[in-house]
Amino acid sequence: LLQIVEEYVKHENALSPSRPIYIIGDSFGGCLAISVAVCNPEIDLVLTLVNPATSSAKASLQAVLPLLEAVAANLPFIHPHLLKYSMGNPLNMAMVSLENSLSPQETLQEFSNKLTSMLPLVSELGDIIQMGTLVWKLKLLKSGANYANSQLHMVQAEVLLLASGIENLPPSGEADRLVKSLKNCKVRYFRNRGDRLLMEDGFNLLTVIKGVKMYRRGRQWDCVNDFLSPTLSEFNRTFGEDFKLFHQLLSPAMLSTTQNGKIVHGLDGVPDKGPVLFVGYHQLLAMEWAALIEGFLREKKTVIRTGAHQVFFAGNYETLRQELSLFDFVSMYGAVPVSPINTYKLFERNEFVLLYPGGVREALHRKVLFNKD
Repeated sequence: LLQIVEEYVKHENALSPSRPIYIIGDSFGGCLAISVAVCNPEIDLVLTLVNPATSSAKASLQAVLPLLEAVAANLPFIHPHLLKYSMGNPLNMAMVSLENSLSPQETLQEFSNKLTSMLPLVSELGDIIQMGTLVWKLKLLKSGANYANSQLHMVQAEVLLLASGIENLPPSGEADRLVKSLKNCKVRYFRNRGDRLLMEDGFNLLTVIKGVKMYRRGRQWDCVNDFLSPTLSEFNRTFGEDFKLFHQLLSPAMLSTTQNGKIVHGLDGVPDKGPVLFVGYHQLLAMEWAALIEGFLREKKTVIRTGAHQVFFAGNYETLRQELSLFDFVSMYGAVPVSPINTYKLFERNEFVLLYPGGVREALHRKVLFNKD
C-alpha cells in the first residue's frame, strides 16, 4: 500500500514540482499518509489526518486478536464498536444531499426514506465482515499504527488533524498526543459529529483547510494570491447560522454616496470594480466587520479584503477546541496581515481594500496616548 501511494505521489510531484501535494488520510489512511510523508521528506506534502488510527494498536479488539485468530475464519462477526466504526453516525449521514427547497413535510419524508434505506446494511454486515477479514484488518491496523507512531518525530510535512467522535476528543487525549508529537500540526475538534466525519452532512473539508491557512499553490502560503472566495454554502452557513444572531442584534444599515453627492441606501454609490481603498473607523470590538463583509458579498458579489492585525495570523489557537474559530473566519473572508507590501499587492489585483488606521486600540476604544516629547 505504501509503495502504491508513493509511486503516485512521485508521479504528481514530477508533473508539478513547485506545487504542494495534499494527502487526505481517514482512519488507517492517516497512518498510511504519515508513512508516506516520512519516506518522502523532499516532497512538499500537506497532510490532512481525519481521526487517524494511530491508537488502534491499543483498541479493545486488538487485545482479543489472538483469540479471534483461533476462531473459524468463515464465521460472521458483529461487534458494537465495529458497527459504529463502519456506519458512523447514521442520522448525520442520512442528512447528506437533502434539498433545501423541500417543504418541512417533504424534508422529513426524504430523511425517513434515506434512513430506512440504510437499515438493511446493518444486517448485511454480518455476511460481509467474516472473521478472517476482521483478523486481517486488525493486523493491518496494528502494523500501520505501530510504524506511524514510531516515525511521528520524523514528519516534516504540514499536518492538519481533524478529531471527531467521543474517542478522538479529550479526555482520551489521542489528538492532543499527536499535536505534541508532530512538528508542524494544527488541529480542529468536531464535538457533535461521528467518527466518519467526511461522510456527514454539513462538513466541508475545503472550508477547514482555508480557515487554518493551509491552502496554497506554492512552497509558502501567500495571503494575497492563495485566497479563494467563499462559496455560496460557506456564505449561507456563516451569515445564516454562525453570525445570524449577531447580525440581528446589530441591524446594520448600508448607505453610500453617488457621484452627484446623493446619499442612497445600499452600496450603489460604491464603484463596481477595484482597486478601491476604504478607510474605516472601528466600532467597539470591531463589530462592524462582519456586516461589511456580508454587505459587499450580498450586493457587490465581491470580497472586501481587510488589513488585519498580525495576531490573527500568528500563534497557535489549537487550545480553543473549536471547529472554526474567529481567527479562521478572518482568513476565510480575505483578511491579510496589514502591511504596505500586502496593500500594494491587493491594489495590483484590483481588489477592494479596507484599512483601519486606528487598529486594535481603536477597536477596544482605548485612549490614545501621545508622547509629550
